[in-house]
Amino acid sequence: MMQCIFGVLRASRFAFIGGMVVLSGVIPVKSLFASDATVYKVEEDWEMVVNEPDVSNNSPQITFFTSPGHGFDDSYFQLQMNYHADEAYSSGGFHVASVHQGRTVDEARSVTRKSFSTDDDVVRWTSVMAVINNQALFAIRDGYGREWGHFGGPNYLVRMVSSPVPDLSTYQYQQSLQSVDIGFGRNRISRITLKAVRLFYTDGRVELVAENQQL
Repeated sequence: MMQCIFGVLRASRFAFIGGMVVLSGVIPVKSLFASDATVYKVEEDWEMVVNEPDVSNNSPQITFFTSPGHGFDDSYFQLQMNYHADEAYSSGGFHVASVHQGRTVDEARSVTRKSFSTDDDVVRWTSVMAVINNQALFAIRDGYGREWGHFGGPNYLVRMVSSPVPDLSTYQYQQSLQSVDIGFGRNRISRITLKAVRLFYTDGRVELVAENQQL
């Protein structure tokens, strides 16, 4: 089941036609969605440049937040990079979680526990969020950095028990940018860029809504 859901979260091929981005891949099973065209999936491509990380104190530590709907502060997904902190603390790697009404309802910790230690490491990944059958889903895929190598995939898919919104029509990429929290070691990050944001509609359309948004 998880592999099937992650298949929906996988990238679909797309092409530019007359300034509009349209799918050239297979549309997910229509029975999963409402009849009216709505935004069911969002992809955010991120890039982060770590200049001089400090392994001795596990610096920097960064958290990214993504919400399925604007104004829903108590329901969100989070990605902690180079650490994990909740009831306990552990260094290195990354951690993904879904949080609903202040409670972590699903989470996954990376296999790698390496801390950032490579100067000028360029870390890239795609955050994917979807609402399917009234369930909000989030995954990290296509990640790569010199320290961690390739990371992400179906093992890092988390979900909410029920979605706080019926679809992603109120999602705002600006909220994802403004919510980035560099909790420790801000001086050790050269740049964080939201490279691209794509909205996927249930009728097959894909809309590119942002490019190269600098934090």
